Amino acid sequence: MRRLAFAALVASLLTACSNSSTNGSTGLSTTSSSGTSTSADSTATTSVPTIEPTTTAVPAPRYAATIDALLHLGRPIVLAHTGGEDNFPGSTMYAYGESVKAGVDMLDLNVMQSKDGVLMVQHDNSVDRTTGGTGKVGDLTKDQLQALDNAYWFAADCGDCHDRPGSAYLYRGIRTGAKPPPAGYTADDFTIPTLTQLIERFPDIPLNIEIEGSGAPARAAADALLEVLRQSHRDKSSVVASFQDDIVAYIHGLAPDIEVSPGIAVMTAYVLQRTPIPDGMRILQLPPTFQGIDVITPALVARTIKDGLPIWVWPNDRALENLAAYRTFLGEGIAGLNINFPAQGVQAVKEHSQAAAVPTTASGGCSASHAAIAADTTGRVTLGADTGSFLQHLPAAYDGNTPLPLVIDLHGWSEPAAFHKVVSRLASYGDAQRFVTITPEIARKVPFWKTTFDGSDVRWIGALLDTAESSLCLDTNRVYVTGFSNGGMLSSTLACVLAGRVAAIAAVAGLRDPTGCAPSRPVPVITFHGTEDPYLAYTGGIGPAARNLPTPDGSGTIGSGAALPNDIIAPETTKTVPDIAAAWATRNGCASDTTDEQVAADVTARHWQCPDNGETVLYTVSGGGHTWPGSPALVSVATLVGRTTMSIDATELMWQFFLRHPLAAT
Repeated sequence: MRRLAFAALVASLLTACSNSSTNGSTGLSTTSSSGTSTSADSTATTSVPTIEPTTTAVPAPRYAATIDALLHLGRPIVLAHTGGEDNFPGSTMYAYGESVKAGVDMLDLNVMQSKDGVLMVQHDNSVDRTTGGTGKVGDLTKDQLQALDNAYWFAADCGDCHDRPGSAYLYRGIRTGAKPPPAGYTADDFTIPTLTQLIERFPDIPLNIEIEGSGAPARAAADALLEVLRQSHRDKSSVVASFQDDIVAYIHGLAPDIEVSPGIAVMTAYVLQRTPIPDGMRILQLPPTFQGIDVITPALVARTIKDGLPIWVWPNDRALENLAAYRTFLGEGIAGLNINFPAQGVQAVKEHSQAAAVPTTASGGCSASHAAIAADTTGRVTLGADTGSFLQHLPAAYDGNTPLPLVIDLHGWSEPAAFHKVVSRLASYGDAQRFVTITPEIARKVPFWKTTFDGSDVRWIGALLDTAESSLCLDTNRVYVTGFSNGGMLSSTLACVLAGRVAAIAAVAGLRDPTGCAPSRPVPVITFHGTEDPYLAYTGGIGPAARNLPTPDGSGTIGSGAALPNDIIAPETTKTVPDIAAAWATRNGCASDTTDEQVAADVTARHWQCPDNGETVLYTVSGGGHTWPGSPALVSVATLVGRTTMSIDATELMWQFFLRHPLAAT
């Protein structure tokens, strides 16, 4: 539904700053109606009990008493969009109650007046989409609206689909007494509530309130809303918003002390033309993208952080309503999640906050005086006989003063660093997630890595890290290493010998369990491997395709794994991939019990019961080859490397894993 709401904003973005009269939302919700006909059994009874208070969902936490306090919690916040409308029947007391139980920081709602002038809480300006009735909210009285079943069309897989069998509608009939309510709730909790009823039920939690509609009806609703907020003493703990700039200005003129969010023209001017946001409008409520247009970009996030304007994101795509997407938003620097699955958002913020509790430690480069650095540069490191280069990518958020995380991305056998950068896509991903990427390569006839503990390559990587930390402003508590194939092998080695500097590793088609590995601390490990890998067999050993790889001097082909020097591939490669991952789990203090999670039809994630600082995860791709999951770069050469799954994205998953595991003090 919010996708329809943002259509107006997209049109405005494309035509610069033009005022719009289209009904919608500043990132909260939208006006919509289904217009479907109702059958005889969909007519709600008019004989319903009076709304009475229930004992459910007493807010346990201490909520921010003001919006200013909310913005200074020191962490992102979670808003229950319409009560979490994909999780629960939206705009019902039941939805808001369950969202409060989940631990959200704020409730999100739309208000409009009924025919008899009562402020009602309803996502749409009609009742067609969610109830068994039909008509505009403004054409029905409060009593008529509260006779309706606002959970009538809610199903587990769709909050507003009208084509499911009757048994799919989980809460249908509770409002009319045909079905008992969940424990702690009454039939009244499944109708359309008034704003006063919601405030009385939840007297402390902050509110994000959109005034639905435009023109005179919206101004009348604004007048009524301001009166309710003043009388209930909620004026300091509420944000008022509208898609219509004239309504926002009207509210701000009447009550300049109440927090408001900018409307469409003000937001458009700020996004496109850098026009300053007016005083009293500091919260930007935006979707990430629309119809291929990137609304929230790394550059915009960096600018809003600099300007002190937090972004509260509202996903306008059901594919972005999940834990992984919420984690990604937080990694991008988003300050608020206005979402449909509240508990998952709360979990994402908890993880984010736990990781953020480990302070940043600035590298030497933060105190140095440097000229402006280009986003993409090539550097060189020489150590002894080894001279190599590295491709360095800085995100838009890099300012030379704020310590950012670093990901060292290691190429595979005979894979130049420039090509590997295309395969992993970590540099471009770092733009949004605000980390620095370095993709190194030692100058050799054939690109490869020596993987022994005391090998020259380990020392060269150490020198590379020294160079990066002295020349860039990095967070030394958040240095991570990943690698593909032979690069994954070196990542494994670095976890053994540089555990004091490397916070966590990710190995794609190359995790090893080096003999004698004894890191100074548990090192979190995430790894990905296909069951049909023709180069490094899932069942152990070197695969048949490896014989066609060039020898280190480029004079021929390897022929067999045994022909490789032990300083490149250690003899332990005969272990199966699950056994290698299990060895790391044991090393990290995990229990032997595992849980396999089917994350996609062809992908299973194996989790060990680990302490927080030793998490170990193995992603197994059924039928997968020697590839980087989620990367299209190797899809066209499937005959050489095997199938690339697009069911998961190793780049995204490893970064979310890295975020959870900074280098904490031991």
